Amino acid sequence: MAKAFNSFERLRCVRPTHHSSRISKTERGEMASAALRSCAVLFPSLLSSSKSQFNGSVSLPCVNGASRFSMSAEWMPGQPRPPYLDGSAPGDFGFDPLRLGEVPENLERYKESELIHCRWAMLAVPGILVPEALGLGNWVKAQEWAAVPGGQATYLGNPVPWGTLPTILVIEFLAIAFVEHQRSMEKDPEKKKYPGGAFDPLGFSKDPAKFQEYKIKEIKNGRLALLAFVGFCVQQSAYPGTGPLENLATHLADPWHNNIGDIVIPRSVLP
Repeated sequence: MAKAFNSFERLRCVRPTHHSSRISKTERGEMASAALRSCAVLFPSLLSSSKSQFNGSVSLPCVNGASRFSMSAEWMPGQPRPPYLDGSAPGDFGFDPLRLGEVPENLERYKESELIHCRWAMLAVPGILVPEALGLGNWVKAQEWAAVPGGQATYLGNPVPWGTLPTILVIEFLAIAFVEHQRSMEKDPEKKKYPGGAFDPLGFSKDPAKFQEYKIKEIKNGRLALLAFVGFCVQQSAYPGTGPLENLATHLADPWHNNIGDIVIPRSVLP
């Protein structure tokens, strides 16, 4: 131990001057070796491969002389990634706490269902926010006509042709049944999710690298839209008849009294 500390002192005292040339390369090598041995004595956990905190967590392959980090993202640090979620799918972070995707056929179906619901949510959220922002009513009042016998559907205040509830139900049933039948006939799972052709008029899928980037952006924005729609439903159940923008304005006007605590905490407890 004393020898190791003496080696440290000798290394510390070396200055980059012309006198340093008196120390031979052999002596410098011996001092460096002694310093490393002292580190192993003082801090064995840093140099032990069995106890190192970096052991096996990060691989550092060297390609053309340049070091690159290789690390897989996880939805929660410390949680093992399921073997069937290998990160190849867009937006795959290994999130499956209920192990729903262990069966390959089910996993493929869940991927397809998530993407379809994401697209529906990305259409629904702007459809809820934009009319309310334009002062044309909120999404709750927009459907009140369906509860009135013989009610007439409107879109942004304008009557919709064939806008009675039975007629609209028949049209939607036939249209959705046709689309779902066409999709079920497709055997390629990728074609089911990304049909291309007429559904890609701007040619976003022509560049494979860009297309992969667009897939990730679509699933991320779709998940955000799903959470936003769930939030709209929760606030509507708490404050019936109000829209999300109206609730936001009410909260911003008095954040201390108009918040989630007004729902969670019983009013009898509040002063």
